[in-house]
Amino acid sequence: MGDCRCGCGEPAENGDFIAGHSQKLTASLVKQVGGLFALQELVQSAQKYSCEEKSQEEFLDLIRRIFPVKKLR
Repeated sequence: MGDCRCGCGEPAENGDFIAGHSQKLTASLVKQVGGLFALQELVQSAQKYSCEEKSQEEFLDLIRRIFPVKKLR
């Protein structure tokens, strides 16, 4: 028995998640990247990078676009 993989910290007795919490994690990930299409693009880009169909620079450009650095004031 381990903690629920959604990050809530509750014990998950039968697997990785408490009932319904896999969707909670999915929604959190979609929100972090800015939407479902951005998540799809990130996954597809990672796959292409791992197969050497996308350069490191192209992959990093996408990551920087999805997760822009916020400049300190």
